[in-house]
Amino acid sequence: MQYETIHYEVANGVGLLRLARPERLNALNLTLVAELASVAAAASRDPALRALIITGTGRAFCAGADINVLDTLQGPADSFRFIENLQTVFNAVEDIPVPTIAAINGVAFGGGCELALCCDFRLMAEPAKIGVPEIKIGVLPGAGGSQRLPRLLPPALAKQMIYFGDPIDAATAVHHGLANALFPVDTLLDSAWEWAERLAKLPPLALRSAKLLVNGASLHGLDNGIEHERQSLALLFGTRDAKEGIRAFLEKRAADFKGE
Repeated sequence: MQYETIHYEVANGVGLLRLARPERLNALNLTLVAELASVAAAASRDPALRALIITGTGRAFCAGADINVLDTLQGPADSFRFIENLQTVFNAVEDIPVPTIAAINGVAFGGGCELALCCDFRLMAEPAKIGVPEIKIGVLPGAGGSQRLPRLLPPALAKQMIYFGDPIDAATAVHHGLANALFPVDTLLDSAWEWAERLAKLPPLALRSAKLLVNGASLHGLDNGIEHERQSLALLFGTRDAKEGIRAFLEKRAADFKGE
């Protein structure tokens, strides 16, 4: 399928999604949001997909919502519909069942930061910055930032970022666990691809279960989470992949996981 504001391709089980509005720093307009929803749906139902990388084209990851779109919103009802749609799409990105990697090649501000927060891993280029500056135009993060940032950062730092609207650099993001690693900008995508290829070789059913459990850990009580863990593990022991993994370990060879 051809897209206007996104480039999407899959090779050897790894998907690469590039936001492609470089002249606007990949800012989120209505077309990009709709196309992001389409790719999220396609990725979620693709049985061959094992991992997904999201990155930006040009010098930015994503500068957030296009200010020209925000300027057209007419009152609370119109704003509510825009925000609700954006939250729905970002939730769909978060719910993609395979591991997702945000390769943050440049600024990730506002909705760009929030899109990165929906991914399982965040790899940042050394010059990149990440933040939620919405307070500076009289609003606040509206695509999950006020909820996901405090789940990933110490509350005091999350409040600092949201209240002041100032970004943090890649080294600070890694130091506080918001990002997993930083790389020179010219090797970022290759490094993200290496991570994705490693993930693509792991058992997909176990990874999907792990993602559900970890993402749900902050939403459920410990007893409930442990019950889900027990049920998931019992089901996984009955899969071909588990039998293959145990057999490969005993035979001292690489396992060949099929997602069965």
